[in-house]
Amino acid sequence: MDGNMLKPGKIPKIEPLIRVGLILPQDEIESIQVSFSDPQCFELETEKKLYPSCNNQDELTIQFRKGQLHISQLDVTSPTISIIPSIPDKNPYITLFGMIAGRGFHWQKQINASFWGKIEFSVIDGKIIAINELPLEQYLKCVATSEMSAQCPSELLKAQTIVARSWLLANMEQKHRHLGFDICNDDCCQRYQGMANTTDTSINSANDTFGQVLIFNDQICDARYSKSCGGITEKYENVWEGDPVPYLCSIPDVNESGTAYCSPQIVSEDSLKSYIGNVDEKGKYFHWTYELSQSELVSSLKKKCELIAVDILELRPLKTGDSGRIIDLEIEYLDEFDKPQSIVIKSEYQIRDVLSPSFLYSSAFTIEKENDDSFQLSGRGWGHGVGMCQIGALGMAFSNHDHAFILRHYYLGSELKTIYQS
Repeated sequence: MDGNMLKPGKIPKIEPLIRVGLILPQDEIESIQVSFSDPQCFELETEKKLYPSCNNQDELTIQFRKGQLHISQLDVTSPTISIIPSIPDKNPYITLFGMIAGRGFHWQKQINASFWGKIEFSVIDGKIIAINELPLEQYLKCVATSEMSAQCPSELLKAQTIVARSWLLANMEQKHRHLGFDICNDDCCQRYQGMANTTDTSINSANDTFGQVLIFNDQICDARYSKSCGGITEKYENVWEGDPVPYLCSIPDVNESGTAYCSPQIVSEDSLKSYIGNVDEKGKYFHWTYELSQSELVSSLKKKCELIAVDILELRPLKTGDSGRIIDLEIEYLDEFDKPQSIVIKSEYQIRDVLSPSFLYSSAFTIEKENDDSFQLSGRGWGHGVGMCQIGALGMAFSNHDHAFILRHYYLGSELKTIYQS
Protein backbone atom coordinates (compact mmCIF):
# COMPACT_ATOMS: atom_id res chain seq x y z
CA MET A 1 0.00 0.00 0.00
CA ASP A 2 2.85 2.43 0.85
CA GLY A 3 4.04 2.24 -2.75
CA ASN A 4 0.89 4.09 -3.85
CA MET A 5 1.24 6.89 -1.31
CA LEU A 6 3.09 10.20 -1.20
CA LYS A 7 6.61 10.21 0.22
CA PRO A 8 7.45 12.79 2.93
CA GLY A 9 9.83 15.51 1.74
CA LYS A 10 9.85 14.34 -1.88
CA ILE A 11 9.11 16.96 -4.54
CA PRO A 12 7.33 15.23 -7.43
CA LYS A 13 8.46 15.94 -11.00
CA ILE A 14 5.17 14.76 -12.52
CA GLU A 15 1.61 15.03 -11.26
CA PRO A 16 1.11 12.30 -8.63
CA LEU A 17 -1.87 10.12 -7.87
CA ILE A 18 -3.17 10.65 -4.34
CA ARG A 19 -5.33 8.60 -1.99
CA VAL A 20 -8.09 10.36 -0.04
CA GLY A 21 -10.13 8.76 2.75
CA LEU A 22 -13.84 9.41 2.14
CA ILE A 23 -15.36 7.06 4.72
CA LEU A 24 -13.41 6.33 7.91
CA PRO A 25 -13.95 3.61 10.55
CA GLN A 26 -15.01 6.28 13.07
CA ASP A 27 -17.96 7.16 10.80
CA GLU A 28 -19.41 3.75 11.77
CA ILE A 29 -21.03 3.26 8.37
CA GLU A 30 -22.21 -0.29 7.67
CA SER A 31 -24.10 0.45 4.45
CA ILE A 32 -23.49 3.03 1.71
CA GLN A 33 -25.54 3.83 -1.38
CA VAL A 34 -23.60 4.54 -4.59
CA SER A 35 -24.79 5.94 -7.92
CA PHE A 36 -23.05 6.54 -11.27
CA SER A 37 -23.05 9.31 -13.84
CA ASP A 38 -22.95 6.44 -16.40
CA PRO A 39 -22.63 2.82 -15.20
CA GLN A 40 -21.10 1.81 -18.55
CA CYS A 41 -18.07 3.99 -17.73
CA PHE A 42 -17.09 1.95 -14.65
CA GLU A 43 -15.63 -1.47 -13.95
CA LEU A 44 -16.18 -3.23 -10.66
CA GLU A 45 -13.31 -5.27 -9.23
CA THR A 46 -13.46 -7.68 -6.29
CA GLU A 47 -10.77 -9.82 -4.73
CA LYS A 48 -11.36 -12.58 -7.31
CA LYS A 49 -13.19 -11.10 -10.28
CA LEU A 50 -13.36 -8.10 -12.62
CA TYR A 51 -16.80 -7.05 -13.84
CA PRO A 52 -16.40 -5.10 -17.14
CA SER A 53 -19.31 -2.79 -16.32
CA CYS A 54 -21.80 -2.25 -13.54
CA ASN A 55 -24.53 -4.08 -15.52
CA ASN A 56 -26.53 -0.92 -16.18
CA GLN A 57 -27.13 -0.50 -12.45
CA ASP A 58 -27.59 3.23 -11.87
CA GLU A 59 -27.39 2.65 -8.11
CA LEU A 60 -25.76 0.05 -5.88
CA THR A 61 -25.82 -0.51 -2.13
CA ILE A 62 -22.61 -1.75 -0.53
CA GLN A 63 -23.26 -3.42 2.85
CA PHE A 64 -21.11 -4.95 5.56
CA ARG A 65 -22.23 -8.53 6.20
CA LYS A 66 -20.49 -11.28 8.15
CA GLY A 67 -17.05 -9.73 7.85
CA GLN A 68 -17.27 -8.90 4.13
CA LEU A 69 -18.78 -6.41 1.70
CA HIS A 70 -21.93 -7.39 -0.18
CA ILE A 71 -23.77 -5.91 -3.19
CA SER A 72 -27.17 -7.57 -3.47
CA GLN A 73 -27.93 -6.05 -6.90
CA LEU A 74 -24.96 -7.91 -8.42
CA ASP A 75 -24.86 -10.83 -5.97
CA VAL A 76 -21.26 -9.89 -5.12
CA THR A 77 -19.48 -10.68 -1.84
CA SER A 78 -15.83 -9.78 -1.25
CA PRO A 79 -13.53 -8.31 1.45
CA THR A 80 -12.66 -5.50 -1.00
CA ILE A 81 -14.61 -3.85 -3.83
CA SER A 82 -13.17 -1.23 -6.19
CA ILE A 83 -15.15 0.92 -8.63
CA ILE A 84 -12.82 1.98 -11.44
CA PRO A 85 -13.48 4.47 -14.25
CA SER A 86 -12.88 2.65 -17.54
CA ILE A 87 -13.55 5.58 -19.91
CA PRO A 88 -11.74 8.46 -18.14
CA ASP A 89 -12.03 10.86 -21.11
CA LYS A 90 -15.70 11.30 -20.26
CA ASN A 91 -14.84 12.35 -16.68
CA PRO A 92 -17.41 9.98 -15.17
CA TYR A 93 -18.19 10.36 -11.49
CA ILE A 94 -19.47 8.32 -8.58
CA THR A 95 -21.89 9.71 -5.98
CA LEU A 96 -21.84 8.52 -2.36
CA PHE A 97 -24.91 9.20 -0.21
CA GLY A 98 -24.96 9.97 3.52
CA MET A 99 -21.28 10.76 4.05
CA ILE A 100 -20.05 12.55 7.17
CA ALA A 101 -18.75 16.12 6.88
CA GLY A 102 -17.27 18.10 9.80
CA ARG A 103 -16.36 15.04 11.89
CA GLY A 104 -16.42 15.94 15.59
CA PHE A 105 -17.09 19.65 15.07
CA HIS A 106 -20.23 21.67 15.73
CA TRP A 107 -20.97 21.80 11.98
CA GLN A 108 -20.97 17.97 11.55
CA LYS A 109 -23.68 16.79 9.17
CA GLN A 110 -24.44 14.24 6.47
CA ILE A 111 -23.90 15.15 2.82
CA ASN A 112 -24.06 13.52 -0.60
CA ALA A 113 -20.95 14.03 -2.72
CA SER A 114 -19.72 13.07 -6.20
CA PHE A 115 -16.14 12.10 -7.04
CA TRP A 116 -13.92 11.57 -10.04
CA GLY A 117 -11.43 8.69 -10.04
CA LYS A 118 -11.34 5.24 -8.48
CA ILE A 119 -13.03 4.39 -5.18
CA GLU A 120 -11.89 1.39 -3.10
CA PHE A 121 -14.15 -0.07 -0.42
CA SER A 122 -12.85 -2.35 2.33
CA VAL A 123 -13.59 -3.24 5.96
CA ILE A 124 -11.72 -2.18 9.10
CA ASP A 125 -12.97 -3.07 12.59
CA GLY A 126 -16.33 -4.13 11.21
CA LYS A 127 -16.95 -0.79 9.49
CA ILE A 128 -16.78 0.28 5.85
CA ILE A 129 -13.81 2.37 4.72
CA ALA A 130 -13.71 4.10 1.32
CA ILE A 131 -10.63 5.56 -0.41
CA ASN A 132 -10.68 7.77 -3.51
CA GLU A 133 -7.60 7.46 -5.75
CA LEU A 134 -7.23 10.16 -8.39
CA PRO A 135 -4.75 12.64 -9.94
CA LEU A 136 -3.76 15.45 -7.60
CA GLU A 137 -4.90 18.25 -9.91
CA GLN A 138 -8.35 16.70 -10.30
CA TYR A 139 -8.63 16.56 -6.51
CA LEU A 140 -7.53 20.19 -6.17
CA LYS A 141 -10.31 21.41 -8.47
CA CYS A 142 -12.69 20.36 -5.69
CA VAL A 143 -10.78 21.60 -2.62
CA ALA A 144 -11.04 25.38 -3.02
CA THR A 145 -14.82 25.12 -3.50
CA SER A 146 -15.13 22.76 -0.51
CA GLU A 147 -13.05 24.94 1.82
CA MET A 148 -14.67 28.10 0.50
CA SER A 149 -17.39 28.81 -2.10
CA ALA A 150 -17.19 28.85 -5.88
CA GLN A 151 -18.65 32.37 -5.60
CA CYS A 152 -15.30 33.64 -4.27
CA PRO A 153 -13.09 35.82 -6.50
CA SER A 154 -10.73 33.84 -8.72
CA GLU A 155 -7.64 35.27 -6.96
CA LEU A 156 -8.85 33.78 -3.66
CA LEU A 157 -9.53 30.43 -5.35
CA LYS A 158 -6.05 30.45 -6.91
CA ALA A 159 -4.43 31.20 -3.55
CA GLN A 160 -6.48 28.49 -1.82
CA THR A 161 -5.55 25.94 -4.52
CA ILE A 162 -1.81 26.67 -4.25
CA VAL A 163 -1.95 26.49 -0.46
CA ALA A 164 -3.87 23.18 -0.59
CA ARG A 165 -1.39 21.72 -3.09
CA SER A 166 1.60 22.85 -1.01
CA TRP A 167 0.21 21.56 2.29
CA LEU A 168 -0.59 18.16 0.80
CA LEU A 169 2.76 17.70 -0.97
CA ALA A 170 4.73 18.86 2.09
CA ASN A 171 3.01 15.85 3.69
CA MET A 172 4.22 16.60 7.21
CA GLU A 173 1.49 15.11 9.40
CA GLN A 174 0.53 11.82 7.69
CA LYS A 175 -2.27 11.29 10.18
CA HIS A 176 -3.91 8.45 8.24
CA ARG A 177 -1.00 6.54 6.75
CA HIS A 178 -1.86 3.45 8.83
CA LEU A 179 -5.24 3.32 7.05
CA GLY A 180 -3.66 3.35 3.59
CA PHE A 181 -4.39 6.89 2.41
CA ASP A 182 -2.55 10.22 2.28
CA ILE A 183 -5.25 12.48 3.74
CA CYS A 184 -8.91 12.41 4.69
CA ASN A 185 -11.66 14.48 3.09
CA ASP A 186 -12.53 16.61 6.11
CA ASP A 187 -11.44 19.43 8.45
CA CYS A 188 -8.95 17.05 10.10
CA CYS A 189 -6.88 17.46 6.90
CA GLN A 190 -8.56 19.67 4.30
CA ARG A 191 -12.07 19.66 2.94
CA TYR A 192 -12.83 17.67 -0.18
CA GLN A 193 -16.53 17.36 -0.86
CA GLY A 194 -16.37 16.32 -4.50
CA MET A 195 -16.92 17.92 -7.85
CA ALA A 196 -20.54 19.06 -7.53
CA ASN A 197 -19.55 22.52 -6.20
CA THR A 198 -17.04 23.25 -8.96
CA THR A 199 -17.70 25.91 -11.60
CA ASP A 200 -15.90 26.98 -14.76
CA THR A 201 -14.27 29.77 -12.76
CA SER A 202 -13.05 27.46 -9.99
CA ILE A 203 -11.77 24.87 -12.47
CA ASN A 204 -9.94 27.58 -14.43
CA SER A 205 -8.43 28.88 -11.18
CA ALA A 206 -7.01 25.41 -10.52
CA ASN A 207 -5.80 24.99 -14.12
CA ASP A 208 -4.12 28.42 -14.04
CA THR A 209 -2.00 27.34 -11.05
CA PHE A 210 -1.24 23.79 -12.28
CA GLY A 211 1.79 22.41 -10.44
CA GLN A 212 2.48 25.60 -8.47
CA VAL A 213 3.62 25.36 -4.85
CA LEU A 214 5.12 27.58 -2.18
CA ILE A 215 8.84 26.95 -1.59
CA PHE A 216 11.04 27.91 1.35
CA ASN A 217 14.71 26.83 1.55
CA ASP A 218 14.21 24.41 -1.38
CA GLN A 219 11.37 22.60 0.41
CA ILE A 220 7.64 22.74 -0.22
CA CYS A 221 5.97 24.84 2.47
CA ASP A 222 3.80 23.15 5.07
CA ALA A 223 1.15 25.75 4.24
CA ARG A 224 -1.29 25.69 7.15
CA TYR A 225 -4.47 27.78 7.03
CA SER A 226 -7.67 28.42 8.99
CA LYS A 227 -11.02 30.09 8.46
CA SER A 228 -10.50 33.38 10.33
CA CYS A 229 -7.48 34.62 12.28
CA GLY A 230 -9.47 37.43 13.91
CA GLY A 231 -7.03 40.14 12.74
CA ILE A 232 -3.64 38.62 13.63
CA THR A 233 -2.22 35.22 12.73
CA GLU A 234 -0.61 32.81 15.20
CA LYS A 235 2.86 31.22 15.35
CA TYR A 236 3.20 27.58 14.32
CA GLU A 237 4.97 26.59 17.57
CA ASN A 238 2.10 27.92 19.70
CA VAL A 239 -0.29 25.44 18.12
CA TRP A 240 1.79 22.35 17.24
CA GLU A 241 4.83 20.71 18.72
CA GLY A 242 8.14 21.23 16.98
CA ASP A 243 10.56 23.99 16.09
CA PRO A 244 9.39 27.39 14.87
CA VAL A 245 8.60 27.53 11.16
CA PRO A 246 9.97 30.80 9.69
CA TYR A 247 7.15 31.31 7.17
CA LEU A 248 4.43 30.51 9.76
CA CYS A 249 4.99 33.40 12.14
CA SER A 250 2.49 35.85 13.63
CA ILE A 251 1.59 38.82 11.42
CA PRO A 252 -1.02 41.59 11.69
CA ASP A 253 -3.60 40.70 9.03
CA VAL A 254 -4.50 44.30 8.28
CA ASN A 255 -4.46 46.76 5.39
CA GLU A 256 -2.64 50.12 5.16
CA SER A 257 -5.36 51.70 7.31
CA GLY A 258 -5.01 49.10 10.05
CA THR A 259 -8.33 47.43 9.24
CA ALA A 260 -8.31 43.63 9.53
CA TYR A 261 -8.89 41.96 6.17
CA CYS A 262 -11.24 39.43 7.81
CA SER A 263 -13.28 42.12 9.57
CA PRO A 264 -16.89 43.04 8.71
CA GLN A 265 -15.61 46.39 7.41
CA ILE A 266 -14.08 44.53 4.43
CA VAL A 267 -16.04 41.25 4.32
CA SER A 268 -19.64 41.95 5.28
CA GLU A 269 -21.02 39.33 7.66
CA ASP A 270 -24.34 39.53 5.82
CA SER A 271 -22.66 38.41 2.58
CA LEU A 272 -20.10 36.06 4.17
CA LYS A 273 -22.40 33.04 3.99
CA SER A 274 -22.15 33.22 0.17
CA TYR A 275 -18.37 32.79 0.28
CA ILE A 276 -17.62 30.19 2.96
CA GLY A 277 -17.96 26.41 2.60
CA ASN A 278 -21.43 24.95 2.23
CA VAL A 279 -21.13 22.87 5.42
CA ASP A 280 -20.05 25.85 7.53
CA GLU A 281 -22.42 27.27 10.10
CA LYS A 282 -23.60 30.70 9.01
CA GLY A 283 -22.61 33.03 11.81
CA LYS A 284 -20.26 35.75 13.05
CA TYR A 285 -16.61 34.75 13.30
CA PHE A 286 -14.63 37.98 13.59
CA HIS A 287 -16.12 38.66 17.02
CA TRP A 288 -18.31 36.18 18.89
CA THR A 289 -19.56 35.44 22.40
CA TYR A 290 -20.30 32.18 24.13
CA GLU A 291 -21.91 31.57 27.51
CA LEU A 292 -20.29 28.59 29.22
CA SER A 293 -22.42 27.16 32.01
CA GLN A 294 -21.13 25.39 35.11
CA SER A 295 -23.10 22.28 34.21
CA GLU A 296 -21.63 22.13 30.68
CA LEU A 297 -18.07 22.40 31.92
CA VAL A 298 -18.59 19.91 34.77
CA SER A 299 -20.02 17.43 32.27
CA SER A 300 -17.20 18.03 29.79
CA LEU A 301 -14.45 17.57 32.39
CA LYS A 302 -15.99 14.26 33.42
CA LYS A 303 -16.35 13.03 29.84
CA LYS A 304 -13.14 14.36 28.27
CA CYS A 305 -10.73 14.59 31.22
CA GLU A 306 -12.12 11.83 33.47
CA LEU A 307 -12.30 13.99 36.57
CA ILE A 308 -15.11 14.85 38.95
CA ALA A 309 -15.80 18.53 39.54
CA VAL A 310 -18.79 19.86 41.44
CA ASP A 311 -18.03 23.59 41.16
CA ILE A 312 -15.84 25.53 38.72
CA LEU A 313 -14.03 28.33 40.54
CA GLU A 314 -11.87 30.01 37.90
CA LEU A 315 -10.70 29.77 34.29
CA ARG A 316 -7.19 31.22 34.19
CA PRO A 317 -5.08 31.62 31.01
CA LEU A 318 -1.46 30.67 31.75
CA LYS A 319 0.01 31.10 28.27
CA THR A 320 -1.31 33.18 25.40
CA GLY A 321 -0.05 33.34 21.83
CA ASP A 322 0.66 36.46 19.77
CA SER A 323 -2.87 36.36 18.32
CA GLY A 324 -4.49 36.23 21.75
CA ARG A 325 -5.20 32.51 21.46
CA ILE A 326 -4.94 30.77 24.81
CA ILE A 327 -2.35 28.00 24.67
CA ASP A 328 -2.46 26.80 28.31
CA LEU A 329 -5.59 27.21 30.44
CA GLU A 330 -5.86 26.40 34.15
CA ILE A 331 -9.27 25.32 35.44
CA GLU A 332 -9.71 25.60 39.20
CA TYR A 333 -12.56 23.57 40.68
CA LEU A 334 -13.88 21.86 43.80
CA ASP A 335 -13.89 18.07 43.70
CA GLU A 336 -16.54 15.75 45.14
CA PHE A 337 -14.93 16.11 48.60
CA ASP A 338 -15.19 19.91 48.39
CA LYS A 339 -11.41 20.23 48.08
CA PRO A 340 -9.86 22.78 45.67
CA GLN A 341 -8.12 21.20 42.66
CA SER A 342 -6.87 22.38 39.31
CA ILE A 343 -6.10 21.00 35.87
CA VAL A 344 -4.14 22.64 33.06
CA ILE A 345 -5.54 22.15 29.55
CA LYS A 346 -2.71 22.41 27.04
CA SER A 347 -3.12 23.33 23.35
CA GLU A 348 -5.67 25.56 21.70
CA TYR A 349 -7.40 22.52 20.21
CA GLN A 350 -7.99 20.86 23.59
CA ILE A 351 -9.17 24.12 25.10
CA ARG A 352 -11.75 24.52 22.32
CA ASP A 353 -12.82 20.92 22.79
CA VAL A 354 -13.14 20.93 26.59
CA LEU A 355 -14.90 24.29 26.93
CA SER A 356 -17.76 23.47 24.59
CA PRO A 357 -19.72 20.33 23.70
CA SER A 358 -19.91 21.68 20.13
CA PHE A 359 -16.27 22.90 19.87
CA LEU A 360 -15.42 26.60 20.26
CA TYR A 361 -14.63 28.62 17.14
CA SER A 362 -11.17 29.49 18.50
CA SER A 363 -9.19 29.84 21.72
CA ALA A 364 -8.74 33.59 21.20
CA PHE A 365 -11.10 34.74 23.92
CA THR A 366 -11.29 36.67 27.17
CA ILE A 367 -13.15 35.30 30.19
CA GLU A 368 -15.56 36.97 32.54
CA LYS A 369 -17.31 35.11 35.34
CA GLU A 370 -20.93 36.16 35.04
CA ASN A 371 -22.17 34.62 38.28
CA ASP A 372 -21.86 31.32 40.09
CA ASP A 373 -23.54 29.57 37.16
CA SER A 374 -21.65 30.64 34.05
CA PHE A 375 -18.66 32.25 32.34
CA GLN A 376 -18.91 34.66 29.42
CA LEU A 377 -16.32 34.09 26.67
CA SER A 378 -15.70 36.96 24.24
CA GLY A 379 -13.78 35.62 21.28
CA ARG A 380 -12.27 36.36 17.88
CA GLY A 381 -11.70 34.24 14.79
CA TRP A 382 -12.39 30.66 13.75
CA GLY A 383 -9.67 28.02 13.84
CA HIS A 384 -6.04 27.84 14.93
CA GLY A 385 -5.07 31.06 13.13
CA VAL A 386 -1.77 29.80 11.66
CA GLY A 387 -0.85 30.64 8.06
CA MET A 388 -3.45 31.88 5.60
CA CYS A 389 -6.62 33.37 7.04
CA GLN A 390 -9.22 32.27 4.49
CA ILE A 391 -11.69 35.07 5.19
CA GLY A 392 -8.76 37.50 5.36
CA ALA A 393 -7.55 36.26 1.98
CA LEU A 394 -11.09 36.81 0.68
CA GLY A 395 -10.90 40.37 2.00
CA MET A 396 -7.55 40.83 0.26
CA ALA A 397 -9.06 39.61 -3.03
CA PHE A 398 -11.95 42.06 -2.53
CA SER A 399 -9.23 44.73 -2.03
CA ASN A 400 -7.83 43.95 -5.51
CA HIS A 401 -4.77 41.99 -4.37
CA ASP A 402 -3.79 39.07 -6.59
CA HIS A 403 -3.04 35.54 -5.41
CA ALA A 404 0.74 36.03 -5.43
CA PHE A 405 0.44 39.08 -3.16
CA ILE A 406 -1.93 37.19 -0.85
CA LEU A 407 0.50 34.26 -0.52
CA ARG A 408 3.53 36.50 0.12
CA HIS A 409 1.52 38.24 2.84
CA TYR A 410 0.71 35.05 4.77
CA TYR A 411 3.85 32.96 4.14
CA LEU A 412 6.76 35.32 4.72
CA GLY A 413 9.89 34.60 2.68
CA SER A 414 8.24 31.93 0.53
CA GLU A 415 8.30 31.92 -3.27
CA LEU A 416 5.99 30.50 -5.91
CA LYS A 417 7.44 27.75 -8.08
CA THR A 418 6.03 25.37 -10.70
CA ILE A 419 7.32 21.87 -9.93
CA TYR A 420 5.56 19.97 -12.75
CA GLN A 421 3.74 20.78 -15.98
CA SER A 422 0.40 19.63 -17.37
